Amino acid sequence: MRSAMRSRLWFLSVLVAAGAEAFAQNDAKPTPKEQEIYPPFALMWHEPSERLEKKVEGAKLVIAERRKIDKRWVVIANGFRKPDAADPKAPKPPELRRVLFHFEGGNIAREKLADGKVSETLKGGQLVEVELQYEQDGWDEDKYGTCLSEKRQMLERLYGQGQQLVRSSQPTPDGNATQTIVGYKWNRNNTAVELIYFRAAVNESEQAFHTLSLHYKRS
Repeated sequence: MRSAMRSRLWFLSVLVAAGAEAFAQNDAKPTPKEQEIYPPFALMWHEPSERLEKKVEGAKLVIAERRKIDKRWVVIANGFRKPDAADPKAPKPPELRRVLFHFEGGNIAREKLADGKVSETLKGGQLVEVELQYEQDGWDEDKYGTCLSEKRQMLERLYGQGQQLVRSSQPTPDGNATQTIVGYKWNRNNTAVELIYFRAAVNESEQAFHTLSLHYKRS
């Protein structure tokens, strides 16, 4: 079920080291006076895919996959520092499990290395979306709801009042589970950020899958 729910999550956009910690926590901090919503991690819109991949590797993160989703190349990175109650410098929960970098254009270039391994790089792509996916083991719907509220308030302080995209709870298409989706959106001059909570459960107490995600976009 977890694999199936993660597959559904890919389509929601249509509706460990100090370096890794710095990459994960160096979010852009725009104020309401600014005219554009910037991507996190001090990135720039239309950033070349080759340069971004070097930044990911320099932060000692792992590029887990490169795949095409809805005609765009997506580079999926993980390996971010985990929350640790015993470490005051560790990020607070929920855990940033993965980041999806979406690119317009580009192709996979392969190079055979001296050791015989094949290196892959996405070349020629331009960054148009960054999707941060948060999950926390042991959290229930109430804790995710509290976190959703906190992140919504943070975004309202940065960008003003947002709009509600969706709030629904209904059976999945196969009828085997119930899925809940809550989403908000903030717009600024052809840029946007969406806050999405997704939950799927076979019943109210077992096999629940939760994800909280932030989607930074440029049209």
